[in-house]
Amino acid sequence: MKVTGIIAEYNPFHNGHKYHLDKAREITGADYCIVVMSGNYTQRGEPALMDKYLRTRSALENGADLVLELPLCHACASAPGFADGAVSLLENLGVVDYLVFGSESGNASLLQEAASVLSSEPPSYRQTLKRLLRSGLSYPSAQSDALLSYLRFADTDSTALHKIHSLELSSLLSSSNNLLGIAYCRSLLSFKSSILPITILRNGSSYSDSALPAETPAAAGKPDTSKGSSENGQEIKCTTASALAIRTALQTVQTPDCTESIRPYIPDSVYDLMRKEYHKCFPVFPDMLSQMLHYKLLSQADSGAGFSDYLDVSPDLSDRILRHLSEYRNFSSFCLLLKTKELTYTRISRCLLHIFLDIRKSGPENSGKNGASYARILGFQSRSVPLLTAIKANASIPLISKLADAGKILPEDALHRLKKDVQSAHLYNALILHAYGTRLPDETRCQIIRV
Repeated sequence: MKVTGIIAEYNPFHNGHKYHLDKAREITGADYCIVVMSGNYTQRGEPALMDKYLRTRSALENGADLVLELPLCHACASAPGFADGAVSLLENLGVVDYLVFGSESGNASLLQEAASVLSSEPPSYRQTLKRLLRSGLSYPSAQSDALLSYLRFADTDSTALHKIHSLELSSLLSSSNNLLGIAYCRSLLSFKSSILPITILRNGSSYSDSALPAETPAAAGKPDTSKGSSENGQEIKCTTASALAIRTALQTVQTPDCTESIRPYIPDSVYDLMRKEYHKCFPVFPDMLSQMLHYKLLSQADSGAGFSDYLDVSPDLSDRILRHLSEYRNFSSFCLLLKTKELTYTRISRCLLHIFLDIRKSGPENSGKNGASYARILGFQSRSVPLLTAIKANASIPLISKLADAGKILPEDALHRLKKDVQSAHLYNALILHAYGTRLPDETRCQIIRV
């Protein structure tokens, strides 16, 4: 049995994701594809556009065999925490042979070498990183510049990283999917995993493109014919619309027929699901957090405790929140107001989400944040029962199919993290109830999706 792992958010699921699943299976010859997917909140620090059960169904109807939920403490963490949680979950299943992810580079060797340097942190690299951080650079920028400096002056030139041009290396270290790929490779090294990383060249629209392409693909619901190549020589085709562009299009024009504009960029089954659930429990946008977050910020500020007890919130950011709280209008504008050269929008958004969800630095949900301690099933294909049997026989962590059974099989710290997942789902459901008047089933009664 060959098993391929994929780490995703599917926010929302689009043609590029469908292509990724198909190509991952083709390249690896996998019998099964397991997706580790964020729940109702994303790594950018925002609520997901569609709830995790709708996104699970989308994945299963388009090539995934099993969808597992990435626990909240990892799903809304920075890239290293996100990668550690997802990679450790795949590793602990005991059946995964490959991890396939997209990247702007398309070269797994380069990403692995960069991961190796960042993991070992040679003294000269570490000193430069500290100096750049003290100068006021954000951590991603400082990390990139420190690695560039290290490679420029290192004694050896035998590696592939030393042989590429500095501009190419700079691009390698500044592109979103490359950085996430490096984080995955670092996690694989950290866990001494035997899982083989494979990357597929990302082509077409950039991850950060916020507008739909001017020209639609020739066939609705199909990727266009833009071609690229992966490290193993496979020809690839990609959709040209990013998930961000799709979310932006849905938010810009909120009318019953607005999903027509994104139809060419999503599979037919996802389009049908969106049409069915539009303005019932979808879409969910970041600013829907605004009122509840404002209440939480005001309550915390009135207590005089500040916000530095929350995960990733520095004393400086806590002070900025307190100073600017009287100017609060909504979630997104407050992120922009708090943004500085050192604090990126995404970092602030993630910190505010931690406050909203009450995720604290010393909270029990973070006691095991460097590795997943359970695997919760969101959905699976009926033909994948042999995969579930293999996981049950080989996994080093519990496989959760019923929340009611969790208390019997999870240790206390893992149970706390699962309870935080459930609590956060209830808050997400409250956002939907407030926006659309739809009362979704209680998280403890939700059924596994089976197709």
